[in-house]
Amino acid sequence: MKIISWNLNGIRSRIFNDKISSQIKNIKCITPDESSPINKLITEYDPDIFCFQETRCEVSRGADIVIPGYKSYFNESKLDGARAGARYSGTAVYYKEKLTCINVDINIPGYEDLEGRIIIMHFEDFIIVNVYAPNSGTNYENKILFMDNMIKFLNSQEQPVIFCGDMNIAIDTHFDKTKVKPSPGLYKHELDFHCNLKNIGYIDCISSEDEIIYTWWDPRQKKENGMSMVRNRNKGWRLDYFFIRNFDENNRISSKSLKYIGENKFIPCASDHSPVLLNFQIPSEET
Repeated sequence: MKIISWNLNGIRSRIFNDKISSQIKNIKCITPDESSPINKLITEYDPDIFCFQETRCEVSRGADIVIPGYKSYFNESKLDGARAGARYSGTAVYYKEKLTCINVDINIPGYEDLEGRIIIMHFEDFIIVNVYAPNSGTNYENKILFMDNMIKFLNSQEQPVIFCGDMNIAIDTHFDKTKVKPSPGLYKHELDFHCNLKNIGYIDCISSEDEIIYTWWDPRQKKENGMSMVRNRNKGWRLDYFFIRNFDENNRISSKSLKYIGENKFIPCASDHSPVLLNFQIPSEET
């Protein structure tokens, strides 16, 4: 089974086609164009599940954004103004029609998700917790509340769990974190979240063979060959993760950042994040 997690920086802009959101507002049904990032990912990896973050898309509009052969579920921000559903945050999960989703939750005990940051999908053999964690730069107290209650929730689960998404914590950076002042993504309580996950048995699935590691590159930097200079030179941060717990050791699970498709072909830069791919195997009863 393959799962792709990706912060899209807006599902309506250059993800299913080469258009920005204002150019597709009058298009009723949106499906992946042949040259779109989504179609390229499907062609190359054939993922069973997509977990998207920062969709910036209302649930009603999400119903019109279709990947043939997949079902979908959207969560949106319930706030107003600049933080309304069509402009801020949001998550979505697309999963192949052959999979059976038993139940969906969008809240965890102790944390009321008003910004569409959580989708928990219960499948037959595991649950997926897809999150877009708050950014401490604009949501400092909310980030602490999110992390504290997410740890409690994840620790309470007894079935196999896949916890993924944009965590907005930078465990790996192209610079020495100990030589810079604490800042969003680098605060002690954020880095401790990674340690706390490991302390309750969650495994960071990053592959030891992944030479890219980073999943976010600052788009504000100087452009070079159509991309930010730091992205070309892989001077990034790792903000996007897959964690697992309660899987059998025979599952053979690993994840990697997808900067390329095939032989050195860049994934179209529709987002300032790269997708992350998780490979895993659920042994059959005969195994």
